[in-house]
Amino acid sequence: MWTVQALSLVAQPLATNTGVTLALQPGGIVWCGGGWQNNAGGTFLNSGVVYIQGDIRNDDAGQFFVPVPVPGTLILNGGVQTLSGLHPIRTDTVRLVGGGPKVLATPLYVDQLLDLGAEELRTQTTFAAVRNDDPAAIVRTTGFVSSDQGGYLERATNRVADYLFPVGGHTPLRYRPVYITPIAATPHRWAVRLANTDPNNENLPRSQRHPDICEINPLYYHYVDRLAGQGGADITCVYDPSDPVKGPIAQWAVPPNQWVPTGAVIGTYPDSWRVPNVTQFSAPYWAFSARNIAASLTASADTIAPQANVTFTAGVIPTSPGLSYTWQPGDGSVLPGGATLVYSYAVPGVYTIRVVIQTPEGCIDTAEVKLVVRPEDSDLFIPNVFTPNADGINDVWTPSGTGLRSAWWYVYDRWGVEVSRGQTLPITWDGTKQGQPCPEGVYTYILEVETLSGKRFKRTGTVTLIR
Repeated sequence: MWTVQALSLVAQPLATNTGVTLALQPGGIVWCGGGWQNNAGGTFLNSGVVYIQGDIRNDDAGQFFVPVPVPGTLILNGGVQTLSGLHPIRTDTVRLVGGGPKVLATPLYVDQLLDLGAEELRTQTTFAAVRNDDPAAIVRTTGFVSSDQGGYLERATNRVADYLFPVGGHTPLRYRPVYITPIAATPHRWAVRLANTDPNNENLPRSQRHPDICEINPLYYHYVDRLAGQGGADITCVYDPSDPVKGPIAQWAVPPNQWVPTGAVIGTYPDSWRVPNVTQFSAPYWAFSARNIAASLTASADTIAPQANVTFTAGVIPTSPGLSYTWQPGDGSVLPGGATLVYSYAVPGVYTIRVVIQTPEGCIDTAEVKLVVRPEDSDLFIPNVFTPNADGINDVWTPSGTGLRSAWWYVYDRWGVEVSRGQTLPITWDGTKQGQPCPEGVYTYILEVETLSGKRFKRTGTVTLIR
């Protein structure tokens, strides 16, 4: 066994261990300016700091750096570096520097600390596993972990805390981290990947979605899975404000093989959504969505006079920022605007008012309401005879007109005794007094009405009751 204490060993361009056990004591430094080849039988008891600038290949089942009482550090300080071999590579702490991605072609196990710094750790189709269950076991400045389909970043957890998974993608460059917050302080292992591609490309069609979902993010989705443990967790995914679809998180469901809404709420981190207490990971695929909206429309009145203002108010469920409104008042005009529209009409008629509401993601819904614009004044038609004999014809005395707002009316018999009165529209008298039929004869009425424009006028006359 070769033991080094507080020394610097420089080997380049390739250091090869053909089957020797190496031990680096605390304070010791090994600097390898090239790559490192670790053959079968080669083990490294590292309690110091090892710098490697080139590629690493491990063909020993001992996983290169084996556990030691005093944890050591591996610093990858080259440009593009590849970690490969017949067996995984293991280390206590690994720090990434050097300005280039560190590429995995074999699994990487980190027992203590993964320090990404400003670098990319590219797992490709394999994985990097951080076994330390401390939430602070991964640190970064701007670094991230990228993965292709089948690859992921793994973390161990054992407490109720936010665990950061700093995942991203390199083509195009994207950083969209995930936070997992276990519900219970029990051991779990989790796997996370940013799938930096259209879900369509990985057999998760965006067109297969629940009716409540309008669109799925076309740029990427997240793979979040529970590898070990039984408890649930809160899942928080972070988006970028420039993303075209960034609404509540949806999950791929099997069956029915479609994207479905979740109970996502706005997350505690900026630009994030959180799905509370997730326990189902049979389909561990998550994507930001745009929810379909339901528009509604109300008017301050259902009947108005020409030139009178009416206020239309549009509503939408669920509420969403950045909505656009297009108004079609029914007279041929099209108006952009906000959630309310104050409008008036010059020509009497029946109008259908429509509002079109659109979200920033392009989800659209419409709502409409009808409005009657009546003439300002009306020729009041007052029947002079009616026959309340229950034959269904002319059984009720009903003066009528258009453009009326309110009315007051009184009916008297030939002795001047009041037999009926009212203060509502429509004006009606069924030929009774206090529920009892009135006799045939001539009755006197007094009508006072108010038009929609506020004008009042009175009419008096007689009506003949015939049975």
